[in-house]
Amino acid sequence: MRSALAALAICLVPVAAQAGAWTLSEGEVQIITSTIISSANKSFDANSDPTEDVVFRKTFTSVYAEYGWNDWLTLIAVPEYASAISAGPGRATEHANDFAVSGGARLRLLNDAGVLSMEAMARSAGAFELDTSFDEKPGEEFELRALYGAHFEMFSRDGCFDVEVAQRWTTGGRPNEVPIDLSLMVDVGWKTQALLQSLNVVSEGAGRPPFDHYRYHKLALSLVRPVWGQTSLQVGGFLSPAGQNALEEEGVFLAIWTKF
Repeated sequence: MRSALAALAICLVPVAAQAGAWTLSEGEVQIITSTIISSANKSFDANSDPTEDVVFRKTFTSVYAEYGWNDWLTLIAVPEYASAISAGPGRATEHANDFAVSGGARLRLLNDAGVLSMEAMARSAGAFELDTSFDEKPGEEFELRALYGAHFEMFSRDGCFDVEVAQRWTTGGRPNEVPIDLSLMVDVGWKTQALLQSLNVVSEGAGRPPFDHYRYHKLALSLVRPVWGQTSLQVGGFLSPAGQNALEEEGVFLAIWTKF
């Protein structure tokens, strides 16, 4: 991250931890260690009504590591671990603990009026986020993502925004997905930035039963503040205001950003 901690050079995406459109300088390393704790007592049904009673608890931890191969190419590796408990009407309580790893790269295409990048990521089967109301473990994923970010000044406050749209191909019975992520970061003073995010996923058709059409939406709000040197702390929370065949999930998250 190009000191989003002090200069707002990147917008953060903590719930699905990843950086924005910007690439690192050659030889730079950034590590984002994040933990999400969330729960749900309801899930949205096929009519998008939060009517179904569920039991859901999840802890999700990831280490998002980036390396600047050069100024326009950043390499990415992400090990992650999830532990979850879920149950619903007519279903016994299920416990799951899984590990997965992702890898890929972000290529900067333009750096004039903002930054335009493309990112390719592959993810192994294993750890999961259980955003939908179905509890099967997903298979592998491959994703192509377009990212655009830019800086702005408003009322003498520095800020940046990041817009991302992706095509995600999946195995394991789930349909392919279209993620759309929006981030807005503004300097609120006292060396602190406020970050507002809208994170969305829409399925492309139905997958193998029991998977059906689904979509989920999350709104996240967090504060980012430097704590020492090139390290910053991010603390926030999120909720799911709408969805279809998806959990009405809410939670808190903490991330530590370090660059060297």
